[in-house]
Amino acid sequence: MNSLSDIKRRLVSVKQTRQITGAMETVSISKMRKATERYETSREYVNAVRATMRSAAGCVPPPEKPRSARKAVFVVAADKGLCGAFNHDVLRLADGVIDADTVIIPIGKTAAEYFRKRENVDDRFVDSIVGADYAHAKSLADVAFSYYDGGAQSVSFAYNALTSHSAYAPTVRQVLPCEQDAAARVNEDGYEPSAAEVCARLLPMYLECEAYDALLSSAAAEHMARRAAMSASTRSADEMIAALSIEYNRARQGAVTEQITEIIGSTSALDKRRR
Repeated sequence: MNSLSDIKRRLVSVKQTRQITGAMETVSISKMRKATERYETSREYVNAVRATMRSAAGCVPPPEKPRSARKAVFVVAADKGLCGAFNHDVLRLADGVIDADTVIIPIGKTAAEYFRKRENVDDRFVDSIVGADYAHAKSLADVAFSYYDGGAQSVSFAYNALTSHSAYAPTVRQVLPCEQDAAARVNEDGYEPSAAEVCARLLPMYLECEAYDALLSSAAAEHMARRAAMSASTRSADEMIAALSIEYNRARQGAVTEQITEIIGSTSALDKRRR
């Protein structure tokens, strides 16, 4: 059995940890709500641009320019830890689509460190923290367009996508070539001056929206994962505090009982001597 001082020291330490995890959970809940609201606010605009691009692309014949086997994959992860398997899941999923012909563009410190020793790594965003704002999304879109314009076969984003208000899942989303809406082919005459011109004008905006959507979704999912991780840690701390409190009370009761027994024994010995 541990001594009272050891149990008390552990109890104080766990209580301090519980205060930290509880505070971090509260902060994560607030940040998660704000990030989710930003994501939901942008959804209508992003979906409209995405649908228009798919519709127009369905009226444009595929380019005759041959493309190489090279692919570009943007891997979006968190800059910080303490968010459970958030980073591990998306990095493992990205590993599944990366081959020798893939250029990796890591976004976030964790992704940059993970792919640091790989070949074909574009590290232009390694030393900068890319936040969930439109300016950063535009910089990612410019790089995505440069790869596709340079002959890359495809451009994709690997990130944690929100599936509901309280859940997310790692996903790999191909943004180029754009998914086409076959049903839009009958409406080819509805584009002015032409579907090809609409695609050319809309492409930069489409890429910015896809990058912005990935950044917003990843940010909201990160806070969601950190809230869940801190909530689990707080519950574990509560359970440990309860167990240590019981152990401490038992040890203190045992110590008091031992002291009483010693006092009774000493008193009995003194009485015998007096007799």
